[in-house]
Amino acid sequence: MGRYLSTIGFSPNLVTRPIIASGISNGDTVEIICPEQNTETAQNKTEDAINAVRSTLSGAVGNVSVEVTVLTDLSFANVVSECSRLIIEGESPIVCLGAGPTDLHIPMVVAATAHQKQIESTMMYSDIEATPVEITPPALTTDLPGLATETFKRVAEAGDSGISLSQLATDGEQSRSTASRHIQSLEDRGFVTTEKQKKAKVASLTPLGEITSRSMQYSD
Repeated sequence: MGRYLSTIGFSPNLVTRPIIASGISNGDTVEIICPEQNTETAQNKTEDAINAVRSTLSGAVGNVSVEVTVLTDLSFANVVSECSRLIIEGESPIVCLGAGPTDLHIPMVVAATAHQKQIESTMMYSDIEATPVEITPPALTTDLPGLATETFKRVAEAGDSGISLSQLATDGEQSRSTASRHIQSLEDRGFVTTEKQKKAKVASLTPLGEITSRSMQYSD
């Protein structure tokens, strides 16, 4: 059975639309994280939103279990920790981002990014596209493979045009097979992508690679 994880505020649609679009099935479980509200009015709105999620999913799918976790300690570090715990406990979840107050959904983004390998997929409701979309956050906790660091720097220096494996081998004064192993290692970790351009295999940075390259520039 599938498992879904989402924060919630006063808008149930930001929870239900991505979940339904992702293909929730009869018997799946939805785990909702909400804050302990400090006013009766806010508490009632939260409960109304949760009940609307139950009603909508029941009408659209059938038998769906909706479980609720109420967080009383809303410090940023604690919410990140709780979201992390919920992500890794049990079956790999489909995480829905963007719902609820910033006190919850920003920590959820941090936790989801850190645990990308433990997540089945990530959904959100796009305000721009006005539709639910699946996204792939970069695995920011991935480390560069040490032996391939210099190769990575050369790919970064090549910019948007990329660099061929033969040029990498020449610039690095190494064999083509060594350059190929380094690129494969970097590609496996999500730092670079490769494509065929005429007869050459060309490597360029992914978004994760670009972020990593910028971080390296500021740490040098």
